[in-house]
Amino acid sequence: MGRRLAITFIRHGMTELNRQQVYIGWTDAPLAAAERVRLRRLKPKLPMAVDRIVSSDLRRCRETAILLFGGRPADWWTSEWRELSFGDWEGKTFAELAGEPAYRRWLEAPFSAAPPGGESYDAFQARITQALAETIALAARSGARHIAVITHGGPVRLMLAQYAPVSRSFWEWDVPFAGGYTLDSTLERWKGGERCISLSAVRFKENENGCGNGTE
Repeated sequence: MGRRLAITFIRHGMTELNRQQVYIGWTDAPLAAAERVRLRRLKPKLPMAVDRIVSSDLRRCRETAILLFGGRPADWWTSEWRELSFGDWEGKTFAELAGEPAYRRWLEAPFSAAPPGGESYDAFQARITQALAETIALAARSGARHIAVITHGGPVRLMLAQYAPVSRSFWEWDVPFAGGYTLDSTLERWKGGERCISLSAVRFKENENGCGNGTE
């Protein structure tokens, strides 16, 4: 059957700018204070132990990794696992952009239009595909059978659309803050770009002590 390799993709926790519904693709925003308190109390209930932790290099992802995994920092963090870059729209809200023709075109055709100074969907997809290839290579050389990837909503949706055993489009997947999914497969199937064998949503339990789950 091949060597088992499960990858759990988790979206970072909420930032204050997320709460304000601001576009922050590459903006390095920290987690909101209340979110850090919430995540300290949570522990992911996963189907098997995590051998390696991979993260986007942005602070909100690295903080999420530390808080959810008992103070354990990511083994590898990289800009390749970042969200789509919103370019000139970074730091702006829907209301602030609503009158811009380029923004309306992008809302109507997000897979073909691109934010000014930002990233096209094709470029974003190519970057995330490369990030996945490097993550699979890390698993192959380290012998890891389960890798947790702490990233952003867009990359998680892309992975689900491409690799989940059920076929759904990019926007049909619900990915809450600090939520995620485990895609269970084999190393060979991952390398071959095949859909995974099984899918499960990440569930959480309260830490027994309710705190002390690491620092930023």
